[in-house]
Amino acid sequence: MRVFVGILLCRQIMAANGEKHRISCAIDHIIDAQMKGEISEENVIYIVENINVAAIETTLWSMEWAIAELVNHPSVQKKIRDEISEVLKGEAVTESNLHELPYLQATVKETLRLHTPIPLLVPHMNLEEAKLGGYTIPKESKVVVNAWWLANNPSWWKNPEEFRPERFLEEECATDAVAGGKVDFRFVPFGVGRRSCPGIILALPILGLVIAKMVSNFELSAPEGTKIDVSEKGGQFSLHIANHSTVLFHPIRTL
Repeated sequence: MRVFVGILLCRQIMAANGEKHRISCAIDHIIDAQMKGEISEENVIYIVENINVAAIETTLWSMEWAIAELVNHPSVQKKIRDEISEVLKGEAVTESNLHELPYLQATVKETLRLHTPIPLLVPHMNLEEAKLGGYTIPKESKVVVNAWWLANNPSWWKNPEEFRPERFLEEECATDAVAGGKVDFRFVPFGVGRRSCPGIILALPILGLVIAKMVSNFELSAPEGTKIDVSEKGGQFSLHIANHSTVLFHPIRTL
């Protein structure tokens, strides 16, 4: 958070002096709104805190879980590596060709399914009284959706406790992480509808690119004779890895 405050102060000083930046980012627009009196300094800090938690930290948590599962499942690493080699034939993995790598995409989805970044999503409120499944939901109720249970219910998923990307290429090949259109409500890591997480358009490609780059260049493993502990620890919104472990990155020699 201190880093963001420092960036804000720097941007504010430059803006006050009339200096323009060659690259304009979201922070610049937020500061412009503050200088025009549209929002207060407290609003600026609040928005930046939300960006930090909702956009950055959730993606980092998912990266941690992905690394942990890849270390514990070296066969998944090899399948991703082989797919990249066979499909791209030496070309770099980019956002534009991620769709050509179905097993990599399945690994991202399986990470989000087994370790939903925000298991209860973001609380919502119904403005009017509603009826759902025979129940009456009073006006202005706080509504919490257990997205983790939807994605890990053994009645709906085959062996849900297993980390198995193949499920999204086999029995769940039609299931995707989408927030609109044809939604499978068993799998909604980003929520659904108008109040869904807009970060879906960034999180999915970022996770895919990070996993691809790591696996292409390194073989990930735990210290000899050990596995990564994937015990969970609850946070304010999320499920973190309870105990951080040592991960070894072995460079892959290219011919």
